[in-house]
Amino acid sequence: MSLVPALCLTCSRVTLVPLTQARQRDVTCKLCGADARVAPSCSYSERDREQFEELSEVVAEANTTSQEARGLAEAVQRALWSQTYAPTIERLCARMPGLLPMQIAAGDSSPGQRHILVKLQSILQALASAVRGGSAEYSIVSEAGESRHVSKA
Repeated sequence: MSLVPALCLTCSRVTLVPLTQARQRDVTCKLCGADARVAPSCSYSERDREQFEELSEVVAEANTTSQEARGLAEAVQRALWSQTYAPTIERLCARMPGLLPMQIAAGDSSPGQRHILVKLQSILQALASAVRGGSAEYSIVSEAGESRHVSKA
């Protein structure tokens, strides 16, 4: 099952929702029950859910603002492009101490560090999108090949 990130419009938490649910525009926050919107991102599998949810909680506990999330997402993107993950994770741990257990678990493993940063980037970009608001829509392609639109607002 493919999962996509969704941003809660009330509590600003980012969670993963099934792509089938996103296609039907029936997206609600599993934490507070409010409406959520699908955020542009890659899709994830069920095995990614636990770490994604943990990272989302770390970002929320750090009281990361939309503005700050934008800057952090850009730093993560630069690390992913340069393929130098450890220094960025180190800086993020200073800002978000909840990342420390994941940093320790990943150790010197570049693939492990990369997996953390890819998920973190999706979470931060979703949170950063809250600042823009507006009524733009993102296309979600159905299995039959037809496009449906999911409102960004």
